[in-house]
This record gives sequence, C-alpha cells and structure tokens, in this order.
Amino acid sequence: MREQGPVHIVGAGLAGLTAAVILARKGREVIVYEKGNRVGGLPIYNPSPHGTPMDVERMNAYLGFDLRPGLVDLPDGIISVWGKRFKIKFPPNAPAWMIERGPRRSSMDHYLADLAREAGARIEVGHPVLDQEELLRLPRGEGEAANHFPRSVIVATGLHVDGYQAANVPFQPLYGYFAKCRVPWKEARVTVYFDDYTPDYAFTCSVNGIAFGLIFNRHRPIARWELEKFQEQATELDGYPFRKFMVLDGGAAPTRRFSNPRLYHGNLILAGTLAGMMDPILFFGMHGAFLSGKIAAMALDDPVGAEREFKRLNMTFKPVLAAKRLADVIPRDIFIKYPARVALALYPLYYRWAVRYAYMMNISGYGRY
Repeated sequence: MREQGPVHIVGAGLAGLTAAVILARKGREVIVYEKGNRVGGLPIYNPSPHGTPMDVERMNAYLGFDLRPGLVDLPDGIISVWGKRFKIKFPPNAPAWMIERGPRRSSMDHYLADLAREAGARIEVGHPVLDQEELLRLPRGEGEAANHFPRSVIVATGLHVDGYQAANVPFQPLYGYFAKCRVPWKEARVTVYFDDYTPDYAFTCSVNGIAFGLIFNRHRPIARWELEKFQEQATELDGYPFRKFMVLDGGAAPTRRFSNPRLYHGNLILAGTLAGMMDPILFFGMHGAFLSGKIAAMALDDPVGAEREFKRLNMTFKPVLAAKRLADVIPRDIFIKYPARVALALYPLYYRWAVRYAYMMNISGYGRY
C-alpha cells in the first residue's frame, strides 16, 4: 500500500499515535511530527496522571491492539460537592482507569510510540507545524498518489490553542492553574471537586508516584481566592504536597460551537480533541482520542464510512453541550448543589446499573464501539 504516498500526522499524542499504529500496521508510510523534543507532551505539564472510564476489551477489539500495558485500574474515587465528600465505586460493567502521560516508560505515550515505531512509523520530534499554510505544504506523494489521495494529513494536536489556530478550528479558551509533584504511593487516586470557585470543576489525581492538580474555568480567569480555596483542599484534604500552582497557558477546548465535532476540515483529517471528540462537561478526552485515532486512520481508505462512524460516535455531543450551557445560567446552589448531593448519597443503590448508561450519554462514543 506504500504506493499511495506517505501519511503525515501532526501531533504525537494519544490520537496521533493511535492512528500511526493502525496505519503503519497496514503497510502505510507514516511520518509523525511532534513539536516537542520528545514524545509525551510539554515538559511543563508532563509527566502527569489522567483518568477515564473505558470498556477496555471492546476498545482493544475496536483498535486492533492492546491498551492494557498503559492502564492502571482505578477502583474508586472521591467527588466533593461544595465541601461534602462522597466516596464512589466504579461498577464492574463500567470500570475506570488512570493513564500516565509523558516521556517515562510507564506512560501511555511511550507505549504507543513504541508500537508505532515497531510497525514502521517514523516519529520526528522537535518538528513543529506552525500554521495552516505549513500544514497544507506537507508533501502528499507524487503523481497519481497526490491526485487520488489529497487527504493524507491527520492533525491531532490536543488541547492547545496553537493547534486550533493552525487548523483554523473554532475553540473555547480555558483559564486555570495547575500543579504537579511526586508522591510516595503508586496506586491510582482521584478526587473531583464541584464548588463555588468554578462553574466547571477542579480535580487532583495520582498514578505511578506522580500527582497532578487542576482548577479551570472556560468563561473567565480564576480569581485568587478561588485558587487559594482549591489549593487548601488539594493539600490538606487530599494530602498532596503541591508547592506552587502555575498558570494554565494556551489551553483550549472544542466547545465553542455545536458544530465543533468534525472529522474533515478542508483537506485535513482531524483527530482527538481538535476533532471535538470529547465530552463537553467533564472533558474526558482520552477515551475519544483512541476512538478518533482509529477513525482518522479509517478515513484514508474509506472517507464516507469514516465520517458516518464519526457522527455515530459523537451523537451525544450536541445535547450534552446544550445541558452544560443550561447549567451555566441557572442558580447552581439550588439546581446543582443539593440535587447532586442527594444523588451521590443514594449512589450505592443504583450505581451498578446506572453508571454505564450515564457514561454512554455523556462520553463521546462510550459503549458504541
């Protein structure tokens, strides 16, 4: 199949590397461009832990390779609603996992990069693709290959403003602060905070001895008192030795418009969060990254079928975004705080059958692969 010309993938994150593994195993010539000097994202953020619900066996079957070496089981977590903490378990039919991002051998990025290289893909680090003109200048083969396969560039640049600007995709800026540190424990932990300091949420989590904390707001910058309140919770209640919270710089999300989810944008194939494949409320992007990497790879040979699959997996995006926008304008103390506390207090009565359906509604593609 190499006579079809090379496939260029911009971004060596989860979506880009997933597409690279699949295409390289099919015999395609694959070149992955990573702006950083290493695979694993920006050093200021990574290594870092992140969580996601996922049906691993079905996801593995859908992708055609095993994700388990990059996953750590997350049996339970804590949800804090305006200061009241609830411990929740994840049922067997809707398990959750932690994923390490970054350059370490224990990270999912490192694992996928090894799979891609073993299959024959070439990963070029320290190679930024800065704007749309440069994207369109990436070579697409010669002669018949260039004419018959014009869409041979996959862009998967993640939650970064420069990627959205380069591809000319609408985005919503994210404002916030983050911190990271090392911890003496290796097991996976997560606490999600809903409180008066953000209409979105904050969280702390850890895996493989590294920890991360984040507070963000998609509407306005975080105030000093808001950061200080969350910082106190993260250090005193969760026990993380965070020393300094830094400004979240250049974060972006595909929630600007209801039309944000898109597989094709001009002659480009989009993947990951740039394609809008993440839930608009909790921003579970890793789950969608794996799925969209598969669909982006599929788009090279079956563009119509890939677009149909993309729309099928993203069918809940618009109603969930509408629910989020409604939640942003109603009084949160009355319509969110107390109903959420009641729902979590009753969680042991219904979680075994309800959690999976909640994931299917909220998380892009969950249960449909």
